[in-house]
Amino acid sequence: MFETTIKVRFSDVDRAGIAYYPRVVHWLHVAFEDFWEEFIGVPYATVLEKENLGFPAVDLAVEFVKPTRFGELLTVRVAVEEIGRSSSRFRYEVLGPQRDRRVVARVTVVCVALDVLKSVALPDRYRAKFEAARVPAEPKA
Repeated sequence: MFETTIKVRFSDVDRAGIAYYPRVVHWLHVAFEDFWEEFIGVPYATVLEKENLGFPAVDLAVEFVKPTRFGELLTVRVAVEEIGRSSSRFRYEVLGPQRDRRVVARVTVVCVALDVLKSVALPDRYRAKFEAARVPAEPKA
């Protein structure tokens, strides 16, 4: 699995002092962008701007296992569970400083031509990289 780190900022927590759930979803997308740049080898902005391709989320499931607090340094693990013609399901695991599981999420994205917002086949060059990040689907809790 690809890994990246996220630091929990003051703006990421709510009045209860734990990570506010929309910020957690934002971290998933930050990890997705890091996955593109560091694992795929192409900055996500390049894919959008120069290739006219986007990968909008069409399905999202998030399990919040344990609270996350201000100041913690988290590890976000990214893998691909399924690859279709144009859609792919990513699995994310957010781990705390002790490598304890905080969040498990699955996000299905679809490869689209941005100018017409229609699904297109995942290009072979990216399909090969997605395959390299593929892991067996883990049973859902």
